[in-house]
Amino acid sequence: MHEPTYCQALSHSWKLAWHHKLIWIFGLFAAFLGQMGLLELLVNVGWHACRSAATLGLGNWAWLKMLCTGELHLSLPLAGWVWLVWLLIMFLGFGVFLIFVSVSSQGALIHASAQWAKKDTLPDTGKSWHAGVQHFWPLFFINVFKKLFICVLGLAVGWGAVNALIGNVTAWDLVLFLLLFVLAALVGMVLSFLVVYVACYVVVEKYPLSWAIASAWKMFIKHWLVSIEVGVIILILNIVVGVIALLGFFVFFLPTLIMWFISVLAVNSAIWIIGLVIGTLLFVLFIIFLGSVFIVFTTSVWTYLFMKMHRVGIVSKIAHIFK
Repeated sequence: MHEPTYCQALSHSWKLAWHHKLIWIFGLFAAFLGQMGLLELLVNVGWHACRSAATLGLGNWAWLKMLCTGELHLSLPLAGWVWLVWLLIMFLGFGVFLIFVSVSSQGALIHASAQWAKKDTLPDTGKSWHAGVQHFWPLFFINVFKKLFICVLGLAVGWGAVNALIGNVTAWDLVLFLLLFVLAALVGMVLSFLVVYVACYVVVEKYPLSWAIASAWKMFIKHWLVSIEVGVIILILNIVVGVIALLGFFVFFLPTLIMWFISVLAVNSAIWIIGLVIGTLLFVLFIIFLGSVFIVFTTSVWTYLFMKMHRVGIVSKIAHIFK
């Protein structure tokens, strides 16, 4: 059996993402959980670090103090409180529904990608959805743990940034920030790969969560360099998709610019507003389409390579060069 290559994984996954358009719906909802791999780690840790740094640096805890001391009051009539409670219940219900659909869609994508890798035929969307629903709770706990861990890493980096920028800063403060940043990057990178492998073991191999975690750790230890190489490839592809999204912005808003020019000549702001609404709507639809297809593609890449690592084994391209 020939050793699979990264090009085969990318080609195989692109065929699934492009030819099986029904699973774009899974990609749309799975996007709410973030993308598998390094990009989500970088974005989320960076976001939490910036937010925690801003909060700690500016001392923006006034609202929390008011809430805890009872100084935060809302003057509403009884009918207003009833509507507020109903509104909260509606948002809570929508949130629960979105979490359920997103987690199940992620499982459905992994199942569909595994079927495509096994049989090279378009998977049954219904069976994939049922597989996602069946493995909802393990996938839910995996995603919750990932989000909490990323939040902790972001808080640690944010605290280090504040410590290194505000007050009497010493060389040790800068060294501490650098160490925290490097440690968060390394731990987060390992976590991002483990989450992918645990999810694949749960859905594809139907392992219990504890077995999946242990097996994912063994797989990472055996293929740590391969994991990094694939993560970097996906990261580069994310940059390419970002460029495509930027080009899409200019393409969809160029007619809006033309309509603005016409509205100035015609002294009619309605033309400009109509053009702006149409341009915004088309751009949002384009981003949804692009994101859905790319989530399907990246999930398929990771699932395809997981199955090959689990059953055949993959040699790192860097290690292969130095052999």
